Amino acid sequence: MIEKHIKDRIYAKYPTHCPFCSYQCAIWVVQDSHGFRVEPREFTTNKGEICIKGWHAAALIGHPKRVLNPLIRYKKDNAFRESNWEEAISFTVDKISQIRSRWGNSSIFVYGSGSLTNEKAYLLGKFARVALQTSAIDYNGRYCMASASKALEMALGIDRGLPFPIDYIAHTDLLLLVGTNPLETMPPIRSHFDCLKKRNKKIIAIDPRPTPTATYADVHLQIKPGTDGILANGLLYLLIQKNKIDHYFVRNYTSGFEKILNSVSSFWPAKVETLTGISQRELFRVAELLGTEKNIVILTGRGCEQQTQGVFNVLSFINLSLALGIVGKVNSGFGTLTGQGNGQGARELGLKPDQLPGARSNLDSFDRNYIASLWQIDEKDLPSSDKSVTEIFESLEKPQGIKAMLVFGANPIVSSPNNSKLKRLFPQLEFLLVCDPFLSETAAMADVVLPTAIWAEETGTVTNLEGRVLLRPKILDPPKNVKTDLEIIHLLAEKFGYGLRFSSDPQAIFEELRRATAGAAADYSAITYQRLSRGEELYWPCHSFLSKGQKDIFLTKRFPTDKGKAKFHPVYPTASPEEPNIEYPFYLTTGRTLHHYQTGVQTRLIQKLQEKEPSVIVEINPAVARHFGIKDGQYVLVETKRGKGYFKAKFSPNLRLDTLFIPFYSNAQAEANALTISHFDPLSKMPSFKLCAAKIQSLTEQTPHTEHTEIRKEKK
Repeated sequence: MIEKHIKDRIYAKYPTHCPFCSYQCAIWVVQDSHGFRVEPREFTTNKGEICIKGWHAAALIGHPKRVLNPLIRYKKDNAFRESNWEEAISFTVDKISQIRSRWGNSSIFVYGSGSLTNEKAYLLGKFARVALQTSAIDYNGRYCMASASKALEMALGIDRGLPFPIDYIAHTDLLLLVGTNPLETMPPIRSHFDCLKKRNKKIIAIDPRPTPTATYADVHLQIKPGTDGILANGLLYLLIQKNKIDHYFVRNYTSGFEKILNSVSSFWPAKVETLTGISQRELFRVAELLGTEKNIVILTGRGCEQQTQGVFNVLSFINLSLALGIVGKVNSGFGTLTGQGNGQGARELGLKPDQLPGARSNLDSFDRNYIASLWQIDEKDLPSSDKSVTEIFESLEKPQGIKAMLVFGANPIVSSPNNSKLKRLFPQLEFLLVCDPFLSETAAMADVVLPTAIWAEETGTVTNLEGRVLLRPKILDPPKNVKTDLEIIHLLAEKFGYGLRFSSDPQAIFEELRRATAGAAADYSAITYQRLSRGEELYWPCHSFLSKGQKDIFLTKRFPTDKGKAKFHPVYPTASPEEPNIEYPFYLTTGRTLHHYQTGVQTRLIQKLQEKEPSVIVEINPAVARHFGIKDGQYVLVETKRGKGYFKAKFSPNLRLDTLFIPFYSNAQAEANALTISHFDPLSKMPSFKLCAAKIQSLTEQTPHTEHTEIRKEKK
């Protein structure tokens, strides 16, 4: 902390990191007589820049919409009433115990979040498996990184979104972006893009939408939605035909290339043009760039991943990367841009059902015995499952479905596909606990809401999109009756008789997770609070105090697979589960926008951000809008087979004629996920957020204004 006294005013600056996306921009939290504000701080990723969300992050400190006391209701149709911690914790534990006794341990579902710190993710995963003994655990990263994670594990043997530092982008010769819009979703990355372009190097963007990133790019391949894998196969076909493959790399560091030769043989240019909408001239142009540039970075995002063939889409671009020999090469490589603030750390520290801390396998006997020993339980008592939240929600109506749910830092009632179904089924849960600083749409349906500290009110670590571990220190105390998630987990564990095994001290928990990850793929064992406090640049895996970890984990060309080689995987793209037809003539795709983050629980409460984008919009091509009698800024009805919503039309002149776009934050009458489809990728269990069929019509009246859900209070 830096402190100055200016004219009887205390001026303090606290160094920390932004609470929003995985870029984890370095910021100063400034405290003066007017309260708190944020300023950018120089750092290797954000280069002293932050986006509009970061600038206004301090508005959440002392926000009037905070939940300040535990909320409880004993009957589903009752209003919330303010309670105390003893009553709320006792009621929660009693309900969970009754449900476990009747339906079994795995009738309790623990649902975490990529916004939780590493310490919280670790402790929550341990709590689910040790105190509750449930196999039903997952996190909202299932809806974000699951397809990329699975593809990385299959092809490269390890799941680190960016296996190389972000500054490779500035120094590469060609940047290929697939279904990602970072100039809007993480704007400070532009400094790296600008450095690349100042060197007269090119950026290629593959996206159905003319996003800010696609517009900035030198080449925009505006593909038909859902044809990413076809395009990748077509480009690889051309590279093989032109003998632009790195045969030395393929021969010495990969396996399975022979199968690729067969799988891409039917993706000739004329066919790919017909299927993707990309002209043969553009295909040849891009293949020429890929085949001639020395250093290339290929990055994927949710656009190609949130589909029923999301894993295959990512694998198809990994195939391209391996064939070009760019993996494990300085200023080159394949990566995927993690979305949530701690989306990387949360998944590798125990919130995925099939993984234990350190990205250990929950199916491997050595890993299971190692963690069981650390947690002081018998290996046979360590629950094992690979059932995802997608499958768990699909089975809600079935007799063997979950009966209770504990939600930490997530809003699944808005973020899940086909959420109209969930809104109908959630009230049938025998018990729902939500831990959140604000009354989200999911919290509004809960039986108990426990108020939690926000990012500035607690200490913890996060792992950014590069695999770099960062320390976010506590800046101020939370409100009087608000607790941290770690304190809540400790209180619950204590009531279940496990209090001594669950500390609430973040540094003590980090020391335990260091031991839990020692020797694992995601090894944090030589990362300490002391080293992070000194500002050391530390990446996992880091197993020696003499090392800062591995910035580029593939430089040795040794891959953590069974044979030590990267693996090609044949990709055979299939049709999407729902294509446009006469009744529903448009592709509907969803995503983020500049001013809101995730479901908008917090950003919708920040006045400056809400003023910038007060209504949920639907992007539409003006030519299509004229055909339907729609004016720019007018409310329209968008409908799919699952639901409908009222959105404000926003003209996007270069958008594909067959495509509509809706951001996935919401208000009561405009929810993208009331429209999306429940179908999911069979390998990653990622829902198809990016692809379904929709129709649109003009409205003559404005939709009624809707507010955030309020807390209704009853006296005891």
